[in-house]
Formats: sequence, C-alpha cells, structure tokens
Amino acid sequence: MPQKDPLKQDSLNAMATDIKSAEAYANLGRLSDQQEQWEAAIAHYRQAIELNPHCSWFYHHLADVLLKQEQWQDAIINYRRAIELNPDFSWSYHNLGNALLKLQSWEEAIPVYRKAIQLNPEFHWSYGNLGDAFVKQKKWDLAITSYWNSLVILFRTNQEQDFGIIATKLGETLEYCLPETINLAIAYYQKVIQNSQKYPEYQNVIQFLHQNQEAWIKIADFFIHKHFNNAALIVYSMAREVYPDHLSIGEKINTIFLKKNHLEQTINLQHQNIQQNLNKWSKYDEGITSDPNINSFSDPLAVNQDFGQFIFSTNINFDLNQLDQLFEAVGWMTRSHQQMKIALEHSFLAVTLWSEKDSQKQLIGFTRAVSDHVYNATLWDVVIHPNFQSQGLGKALIQYTLEQLRQQNIENITLFAGSKAVDFYQHLGFITDPNGIKGMFWVSP
Repeated sequence: MPQKDPLKQDSLNAMATDIKSAEAYANLGRLSDQQEQWEAAIAHYRQAIELNPHCSWFYHHLADVLLKQEQWQDAIINYRRAIELNPDFSWSYHNLGNALLKLQSWEEAIPVYRKAIQLNPEFHWSYGNLGDAFVKQKKWDLAITSYWNSLVILFRTNQEQDFGIIATKLGETLEYCLPETINLAIAYYQKVIQNSQKYPEYQNVIQFLHQNQEAWIKIADFFIHKHFNNAALIVYSMAREVYPDHLSIGEKINTIFLKKNHLEQTINLQHQNIQQNLNKWSKYDEGITSDPNINSFSDPLAVNQDFGQFIFSTNINFDLNQLDQLFEAVGWMTRSHQQMKIALEHSFLAVTLWSEKDSQKQLIGFTRAVSDHVYNATLWDVVIHPNFQSQGLGKALIQYTLEQLRQQNIENITLFAGSKAVDFYQHLGFITDPNGIKGMFWVSP
C-alpha cells in the first residue's frame, strides 16, 4: 500500500483553507454591498480574489461594486476576467456592455451585448442598451430593431414596468432619427410586413404583431400620447398591413395626418412671422436691450383644445412673478427680481413661451442666450412647465431660439445639459464633448 505524501497533503489542506477563507471574504463583500459600504465590499472581494484567483464570481461581484462606484475601467477589467473564467454567464457580458457605454465605447459594447443576448435572449435590457449603442453610432435601423425586440420581450415575459422607457427610446428614434421622409419610412416598414422573409431581423417583431394586436395598438397610442406622430403613423401603418379590417386603425391614421397638416401650416406661419420681423432685429450693440419693445415680437406656435394658443415672445418686459412660478414648478430656486432683470437686460436674447386661453396668459417656457454678438452664444435656464412637457414644446422652444440666433449669424451655440436631458438635446443636433473638448467651471471660493 503506497504511503501518502505528507507535503502534498499539507498543500491540499492549505488550498482548501484558502478557498474557504476566500468564500468567507466574498460573503463579507456581499454583505457590505447590501449595506452600501462600497469601499469595504471592494476590499473584501479583492481579498477573496487574492486567496482564490480562479473563481469568476468574485471578479463579477467586484466589478458590480466598481460599476456602482463609477470606476468604469476597473469594472471592465474585472468583468473581462470573469468572462475568461466563465464565458457562458450572460450577466458578465451585459454589465460589461453597461460599463463600456459609460465610457462611450459604443463599438466595443455592441458585440458584448450581442453575446449577452445570445446567452440570455429573454432579458429585454440587453436589447434596449444595444439599441442605445446603435443610436450613438447613428445606426438607426439597427437601433430600431433592437428596441422593437426589447418591447416584444417585455410583452412576452409580462415585464411591462419598463414599457414606457423602452417605448420612448423607440419612439424618439422613429420620430427624429430616420433619414428619409415619413412617407418613405412608412413604405419601407409596410414592405417589411409584406415581405417578412427578406427581413430576418424583424422576424420576432412581425410574428408578435400577428399574435398581439392590442400590444401594437398600445405602442402606437403611447406614441400619440408622447406626441411622436411620425412614429405612431409608422406603427399604425404596419398594424394596418396585418389587420386591414380594423377600422379604428385607419381612423387614427387619418386623424394623425390631419394633425400633422395643421402643425405644418402653423410652422409655416411661424417662419413667415420671423421673416416679416427681421427688420426689428439688430446686434446687441445696436440697441437690442436699450429698448426691448423695439426688438420684441410674438409668434403663434399652435392651438391646443385644452390649453389654448401657444405663443413665443422675445419681449423681456414681462411679470417676473410668472417666472418665479415657472421655476418653482420644476423645483428650481427663484431669483431676485432685481438681479433677474439685470440678467435679462444683458442677455443677447430671451425667449418666453406662453399658453393663452380665454384672455388668460400663463408663462410655460423660458430660455435666454448670452453671446459675444458675433461668433458664440450659450443657452441658459431652459425650462418647460411640467404640465406642458412631453408635447413637443421643449423641442419647439429650442428650435425657435436656435433660429433666432442663426438669423443673427451666430453659428456656435452651446448649453449645459443635465444627465437626463442629454438625449433630448442630442436629438436636436447638439453633441457632447466635440473633438474631446470638455466643459470646465471655475467657482469663486
């Protein structure tokens, strides 16, 4: 009978002890993570890895904590190590994709999300975040198919709590990002329905459309509620190809077209008013603020049956109490009227948006621009009253302001956007960190 090697046995015992200790540290890491003691969690997971560097779970959980701490690069390194040790765990790929998105590494994120989907095709956020990466690369059709698949999974798995988020992403892409006209877009998606075998990327979507009429109507109705009229037209037109006898679909399509025609007429009226009032505009040093009434005028934007008429104005002589109420409605601090009056007088342009009904006017939107009067302008205090948001008025306010500035030959226009507003401004043509340029602040101590 062969004798046991005492040295080998001691090594095995030591390894077993290390593994148990590593698991203990990992458990401490999970506990610290649950208690939001992030630094302690990171330290415990690193200790677990030091004792047992071959466990993918330790790297994955460490990366999760690093992701919460916005330590993107370290998180990426550890997710990649977790994948090396366990290449079949979808969550490591999905979370790695999230970290890459934070670093704006769109190209790298795309194959990572695709691998996550391959391993777990029933997780809607992998499709949704993949769509975000495609949007950043302006690959609109790929983004649209990703968002569609995300919505299909939401309905199929009864996880509709995220419906509004994903549907908004799809609606914004269909509404603002398609390079062709709405008629060409509708024709394209009708062709997708009619010749589905030629569009394998839409197979799941089309199959779902044939089986879930109510879900498709819900998506299109949601687009109408969000004022994504073009997106709603596309979806209703696709649904009509599948359900040609559904009368309400045709009625809704006709209603949207009527609204679009009315809006186009209103926009044309706005442009005409701008051209007619160009003679009232001058550079700041020619007296744009010395007598504000000379350079101010009002333009009608549209009529809403609930809120009346929406009107733009560039007159800075308005009731600042209304501006206080607008700021308070969005949770902003009000400002001294004396200081605000000075700020308005020294702004190159101030634009107010009013709701007028039954002879009553309410200030519902505001922004102002400061400028060097020749090259550059910066927008400040962009705000829309919460009761009037998600109606396209924020977009209209920005577009109106940009047009006024362009009429003064100012081409470089900047603003500072909150994290939740970045996508909104990007859809209007603004870009973040152009050529690596960073916005910087110096605040008086």
